Amino acid sequence: MLELPRQVYIEVTNRCNSRCETCVRTFKPREPERDLSLDEFRLILGQFPRLERAVLHGLGEPLLNPQLPEMIAHVKALQPQCRVLFNSNAVLLDEGWRQALIGAGLDEYRISLDAATAGMYARIRGVDAFDRVTENVRRFAQAIGEGNRPRLSLWFTAIKENLGELPAVVDLAAAIGVREVYVQRLVWTGRGLAQAEQALFDKLQAEEHAALAEAAARAAAHGLLFSASGLSSPEDSLRRQANLDRPWSACQRPWMSTYITVNGNVLRCCISPFSARSYEELILGNVFETPFEGIWNGPLYARLREALPTAEPWHPCEGCGAKWSL
Repeated sequence: MLELPRQVYIEVTNRCNSRCETCVRTFKPREPERDLSLDEFRLILGQFPRLERAVLHGLGEPLLNPQLPEMIAHVKALQPQCRVLFNSNAVLLDEGWRQALIGAGLDEYRISLDAATAGMYARIRGVDAFDRVTENVRRFAQAIGEGNRPRLSLWFTAIKENLGELPAVVDLAAAIGVREVYVQRLVWTGRGLAQAEQALFDKLQAEEHAALAEAAARAAAHGLLFSASGLSSPEDSLRRQANLDRPWSACQRPWMSTYITVNGNVLRCCISPFSARSYEELILGNVFETPFEGIWNGPLYARLREALPTAEPWHPCEGCGAKWSL
């Protein structure tokens, strides 16, 4: 029997107040919209006795679930060693939310911000909220102060259209009190701006190398951490690793973590809803119907793990490490 994972992604809501042009949810919602209840959250969490990391996001904006602070506090009370974090667009991050998240013991708050100007922000994220978001984050950094918790970071999904604004995003982070900036690769779906021609992976041109170098230089001048998903450098994250003919085979998620949607469906990872042709093929079980341990050590997960090192992994995995990030 495989040991239960110590990292879990729990989708606390699949509702969203943005219309991002790079997100599959904007164009093709995967499940009926709802919020996870606190009782459902407790039921899920109780099936993971030794967690090290709980990520409370999925295809939705976590701050839309009013019970989120109670969920965070429940994790910290039950498993104080577990780090709790989530990504957010910060549109709703007002004074009430700022104090609630600090009081609940949140460890890390990741702000999705793909632009340094209001025009590019609206172009990518589909709402006119740039000024509100940057002010919300600035006030959050002030409220956190010397306590340093939650840790704040900006997450920038890089595409051809917005990469030129990355150096200014680094400056913006420094100005509003955020000490870390991360670059994410695009998961392209063929919808909105998530097109193959917008993807930068293995296609960087001279001006794009220059933008990344300038962003890195500005981060160093400000004393900021400038990194990418998987703790690689932004340049490396966008460069094909020539020694990997089956890049998906490097993935360790099916042995180390899992993703549970707001409706209880167990998926292989948080990237898979973007990459699957058929959503039904992703579902490995449902925690509201079957105990998670039975799903984790069940036949579908076994097939996924057996296929991953081969030349024919399950479809949603075949682009991982090539079309999108590991």
